[in-house]
Amino acid sequence: MNSLINRGIEEFLRTTYGDDLVKAVAEEADVAQASVAPLGAGFGADALQRAAFRISKPHSEMLEDMGAWMTRIEAVRRLLRFSGRDFKDFLLRLEELPGRAHLVLPSLRVPRLQVDANDQAFWVLMLDHDRTWQFLLVGVIRGMADDYGALCLISVEDQAIRIEVWDEKFAEGRLFSIQHGTAEQGRA
Repeated sequence: MNSLINRGIEEFLRTTYGDDLVKAVAEEADVAQASVAPLGAGFGADALQRAAFRISKPHSEMLEDMGAWMTRIEAVRRLLRFSGRDFKDFLLRLEELPGRAHLVLPSLRVPRLQVDANDQAFWVLMLDHDRTWQFLLVGVIRGMADDYGALCLISVEDQAIRIEVWDEKFAEGRLFSIQHGTAEQGRA
């Protein structure tokens, strides 16, 4: 499973920042390990830190960007969209995310989540707090807000993520259908 995650990190860096950054990060990993690693190796959490340092970006923002990038992968997007008919429903069902992830990748350890809601505000609390997962999840929430067409403010407050939903129909969301097909613009 580590090779799948490493390959995902490599693809995120390549599609977002280009081959030159991927090559530089891989070369740094090779020097650090004093070897030539196979494709995807050396692209764990350390690679994200090295890439963030190279482009002068906070590591937390790099993790958020990776979370948002993941929502553009159609298989991941479909799995997430099954969680709710609208953005608020999606947020309320985030507690199911660790179980859904376990179905796809049994060895992936996603922290347990608790969701509390009050009017337009939602709090996602990580019961097994992990800063890496917290920032990845912020990115996933940001990406799914775009996917649903919702306007919201997302902030990190200690062990919680706060989401204030201002307008659920701010923009045209991407079409979603249970039948497999390409995602087109339009309201589902």
